[in-house]
Amino acid sequence: MLDHQSPFLAQSPSDLVAIAEDRIRNAIKLGEFSPGERLSEQVLCDTYRFGRGVVRSALSRLAHKGFVSAQPRSGWRVCSITALGLREITLGRTRLEPLLVDVDLSADDIARLETLCDMQAALRLGGSAHGSQLSLIREYERQIRSLLAARLKAPLIADWLDILWHRADYYLNFFEASSVQRLEAVDWTDFVAAKKAHRNGDAAELLKLACDAFAEFTQASLLKSELAAPVERKAKRPSVSSPSISNDETRISRPVRERSFLKKDF
Repeated sequence: MLDHQSPFLAQSPSDLVAIAEDRIRNAIKLGEFSPGERLSEQVLCDTYRFGRGVVRSALSRLAHKGFVSAQPRSGWRVCSITALGLREITLGRTRLEPLLVDVDLSADDIARLETLCDMQAALRLGGSAHGSQLSLIREYERQIRSLLAARLKAPLIADWLDILWHRADYYLNFFEASSVQRLEAVDWTDFVAAKKAHRNGDAAELLKLACDAFAEFTQASLLKSELAAPVERKAKRPSVSSPSISNDETRISRPVRERSFLKKDF
């Protein structure tokens, strides 16, 4: 059972807009709203019990962070899963996550990181590393990342990393939803031990392995996905108003029976 009072769980945001943003984003990440699905402000107000101004502000924040987009005359839509989006996430993490290696950690920070690693290890020993509690193991992993990011001396970079990690979760959940395979959760024990012993080179290598594992899993899932809508039997000449779409901008679709909600994300 998940202890909702546990001090190891991530703290909830305090202001209403941040709370609304967090709830809508989590719903998108967990697949409650499909890629390309239209979002009604009124439905969101009724669902989450927030005023329209709060919901609209939350959606504006999510649009800035790449989770939704504003569509003229049609409101808001969940951003589609695209090859270009996956490349942005992978490259962003590859360039920014190495900065976490050089953060200064206090004795209390190390102790908390070790405790989080112990919590992950306990769940793995219980045989749940690939079961129903995988999400809890990943939650502890996210707290490890967040603690490291909070120690960066550049808050803007910490914010960028936070966005990249949320988007990575969105893409990972999407790919895992249509596959029996799961990306193995990262074991941070060796990383924390390396930081504790001031072996930043070893810590950097371990962080790179974790980033590479995400890239390999998602790219393999991408190759297995349908990268374009079915080609019509009779070819049509491209019109001026309908430019061709590059491979990087191609949307990834689910099986045919679920394809109706996928829209192009401008």
